[in-house]
Amino acid sequence: MSMQRLREQPTHCPNLSATVLKENGSSDPATITRLWYDGCELASNERFEAGEKVKVIIHGMGGIGAHVTSATEGWLSVRFVEECPV
Repeated sequence: MSMQRLREQPTHCPNLSATVLKENGSSDPATITRLWYDGCELASNERFEAGEKVKVIIHGMGGIGAHVTSATEGWLSVRFVEECPV
């Protein structure tokens, strides 16, 4: 599955491969485009709703619980609900 890059990315900020686990048990591939201490922005072809509880698994680094703060076509922002392990 190819994901479009809709925003210009800084050259010093590589995208990270991730999986987003929903509460219903489904998992969706995503790409982390921006990462902060308290959350991140992801590109995904799947649909998410604001307020939805998810777990973001960063490949090779582990997972962290989060809430979706905003979601639009192809993009979502999450706020971590626990300390970021990365």
